[in-house]
Amino acid sequence: MALRRRSTLLITLLLVLSLVAAACGGSDEGDGEGVTGTEGQESELEPVEGGTLTFGAEQEPAEGLNGDLACCTLFWQEVIFNRVLAKAYEPNPEFEYEPSPMLDGEAEVQEDPFQLTYSINPDAVWNDGTPITSEDFMFTIETTLDKDNDMASRAGYDQIDVEAVEMPDEKTIVIPFTEPYAGWKDALFSPVYPAHALEGEDFNKVWQNELVNPKNGEPIASGPFQFESYNKGSDLTIARNEEWYGDHLAYLDEIVFQFIPDTSAEIQALRGGEVDAIYPQPQLELVDLQTEESISIESGAGTTWEHVDFQYDNPLLEQDFVREAIAQGIDRQAIIDQLFADINPELEPLNNMIFLNNFPDYEDHFGEYGGDPEGAIALLEENGCTREGDDGIFECDGEPLSFGFKSTSGNALRELTFEIAQEQLRQVGIELESEFGDAAVVFGNQGLAGGKYDLFLFAWVGNPDPSGSVEIHKCEGTQNFQNYCNEEVTEALEESDVTVDEEERAALLNKADELMAEDLPILPMYQKPTFFAFNNELQNAIDNATQQGPTWNAQDWFLSEEGAE
Repeated sequence: MALRRRSTLLITLLLVLSLVAAACGGSDEGDGEGVTGTEGQESELEPVEGGTLTFGAEQEPAEGLNGDLACCTLFWQEVIFNRVLAKAYEPNPEFEYEPSPMLDGEAEVQEDPFQLTYSINPDAVWNDGTPITSEDFMFTIETTLDKDNDMASRAGYDQIDVEAVEMPDEKTIVIPFTEPYAGWKDALFSPVYPAHALEGEDFNKVWQNELVNPKNGEPIASGPFQFESYNKGSDLTIARNEEWYGDHLAYLDEIVFQFIPDTSAEIQALRGGEVDAIYPQPQLELVDLQTEESISIESGAGTTWEHVDFQYDNPLLEQDFVREAIAQGIDRQAIIDQLFADINPELEPLNNMIFLNNFPDYEDHFGEYGGDPEGAIALLEENGCTREGDDGIFECDGEPLSFGFKSTSGNALRELTFEIAQEQLRQVGIELESEFGDAAVVFGNQGLAGGKYDLFLFAWVGNPDPSGSVEIHKCEGTQNFQNYCNEEVTEALEESDVTVDEEERAALLNKADELMAEDLPILPMYQKPTFFAFNNELQNAIDNATQQGPTWNAQDWFLSEEGAE
């Protein structure tokens, strides 16, 4: 499905649902306006304890269960484990950051010099009964900064004055910074690591097949659920953490994530009662699904954006005019019209790589690209490229403009996107060859993480704050897989990280985006709507369109035979 960005902050953003209204199943007929309905609410029924929920998951963990390693930042790792390992702060469906039950209220912020003081809930414990303490927070800092660990991101941590950190008691930690860090609420302690379980262990190798204490093999957790079992290629189960210190123990006994990488198959599995809930990427079958009286659907315009990466290690794609020709040859609006006419007819191309369409700081910088095949052909000819062969494919300096196009197999809309783009670019004289594969493979070290692709269609899943964009786009950023580098862009991005004033920060980020629109390392496609579909027996299921995903409040879920009206 998508990768998750690492980082986010205190800008509160309005969740605009006008693109795709939140949806509730059970309507008699579709109204021709796409998937529509009402926003999810807390159940009025008395919670019922017990039961197993089966959740259809589009992705299986890639190369291990440690989602903080560069190899393993799939969105579904977050969905599965965000209720197992607690964070300091979490974004709610309204895009507001709230301290998790692990904290004893809001962190204390000192602005000049910048300093954070975290107070830990006195009742917070790991599932083995060990108290969660300031030592765990310090261990998390040191582990993240350890250069031997292949972390997906060190953003924010690298600005901590580690030598000056103070722990006045086991439930308090005072963290001074060398300079302000705007995205601290999301980037830091997301999650917190168990010092007593991981100290002395190789962080690159723990949690490969089990999320357990490597010293005794028992599950380790700080959230309302804990790891129970993992059957590769089939399913992963989390069970209630009986030592959870939140308002109440999880109502469900367990959640089984059944891996169904084919999105059409997962929709049919929900129809047939094989699974109780799914969180599919947009698919045409969702229009028909809303007529099912036993199924509810919620949808939101969230923080996920589809795009095409260009790999700069490819000598042809390193050429500005080649990337521009591809971008002009791909008619993004035509693709959107064909893909989303029934499920989201108002969707428009995304023309900013940092701020999404419904964000208040959104500016259009990429609007000039797309739907100009004549201009693309002229651009190639102006740069000395010629069509010599019978296939009509341009050659530039003797090299044919033929590129592999990677993405995730089993995703009908991505496969259709490829087919449309392939035909559009064939008319221009550029060839695309399909390199679709399983998410665990194409996102791993043999694909995206290793920079082994030409063009890659996928989505970033972020949070309301834009700080996650820094590591994606800056020179040598930990998630800059396309090997793009513009020093002026990097300077603006890094300055945004230490700029707390919201207007100044947004201006810096839009400056970076405008420069990137000129360079074109990535072609943004569209802001993806989210769809959370579930059996009406599932209560308190409320979509969270941030990278928290639908399981953000899984401890509140329960099953009721009465269903949801």
